[in-house]
Amino acid sequence: MSSTKPDNLIAIIDCNNFYVSCERIFNPKLFNKPTVVLSNNDGCVIARSQEVKELGIPMGIPIFKIQHLVEIHDIQVYSSNFSLYGDISRRIMQIIQAENPSVELYSIDEAFITLNPRYRDVESYCEDLKKRILQWTGIPVSIGVGKTKTLAKIANHLAKKLYPDKGVCILDEINTEELLQRVKVEDIWGVGRQKTKFLKLNGIFSALDLKRANPFWVQKHMTIISRHTVDELNGIPKIELEDDFVSKKTISTSRSFRKNISSLSVLENAVSSHAARAAEKLRTQKGYITSLGVYVSTNRFRDDLPQYRQFITVNFPLAINDTAGIIQAAIQGLHAIFIPELEYKKCGVILNNIIRDNQVQESLFHSRRNKEELLSSSIDTINKAYGLNTIKYAIQGSPESWSIKREKLSQSYTTNWNDLLSINLEP
Repeated sequence: MSSTKPDNLIAIIDCNNFYVSCERIFNPKLFNKPTVVLSNNDGCVIARSQEVKELGIPMGIPIFKIQHLVEIHDIQVYSSNFSLYGDISRRIMQIIQAENPSVELYSIDEAFITLNPRYRDVESYCEDLKKRILQWTGIPVSIGVGKTKTLAKIANHLAKKLYPDKGVCILDEINTEELLQRVKVEDIWGVGRQKTKFLKLNGIFSALDLKRANPFWVQKHMTIISRHTVDELNGIPKIELEDDFVSKKTISTSRSFRKNISSLSVLENAVSSHAARAAEKLRTQKGYITSLGVYVSTNRFRDDLPQYRQFITVNFPLAINDTAGIIQAAIQGLHAIFIPELEYKKCGVILNNIIRDNQVQESLFHSRRNKEELLSSSIDTINKAYGLNTIKYAIQGSPESWSIKREKLSQSYTTNWNDLLSINLEP
């Protein structure tokens, strides 16, 4: 057992094949079976089980291109169930945050932590945390530990590749260079395709090669960010944990339709639903907006149809965050750019210029929408307790006429009372 001290160590907890793992929690028949989760409108593969990865099926491939493999290997196919994935993610993050004061929620299935100095044995702590998350949520995770965020990401990569059963890898003073030699330069966090090409042309093929590169040469021929990567590989922290809440500057909500739409009323349903969802996200970060954008577009893959894409910005005299006001502005924008008789494939709403509640400036000529804000807050509370869209505005209509294609959607086991598992006990 390792006795590595946690001084200045960073760990990243990464859920393994997260979307697929969420589907397996409530459907044990999926264990050890090749399984994929599809993007919106059931278009492309966005999550793969290990069995699918071993078949050589790449991420992002359209499902119709591998239909023969689906039939040959009996691959289980599911539509994306983001309400389920989001709720499971929230539970996992609560477990992580319970014992770690400094946490960065990096994505829906990843979190960085600064290891608490009270833990004498890092390896034991990571193994215990991994077991706890699996026991309490059913989700397997891998944990990587290093002196910097970049080293932690590499350790996590190695945990999956070299120690899949253990699921924990710690880069310490003894093993770092040996393990970095095993990591391809393209697998380093923040090294994209173009950077990889340049580095390989200059004889840098592994993480160890980049660690030993001259940081001044890297900065001169690449960027300061690339130089930071070199520093991080050498154990010099350059990328700090963002443990404080960071507000988004924009919020975008959009969907492609399962079929082309020419009806203004149906577009109103879609735009108002996007606006309502965006407004809810806005309030979760205690934000307000001074403008929003609305856009519509036709199907760019249909050369036989007229093409049209238009975006419009609607400004507010006073910053708002209530759903009614945001829907009203979005519909106003839609009417301004809508052209009858065209067939639309996509629409969306973008909330711009987001500010915090303590930055809202009052106006002599316009009063704050206090009643509307209280109403929206009450609706949020009810919908959180009883499920999305338990209460909604009439103009949102029914999503059946415009919603995305999700023919293989699993139940919302943890967020909808009607989808709770039922157990039949035979007498």
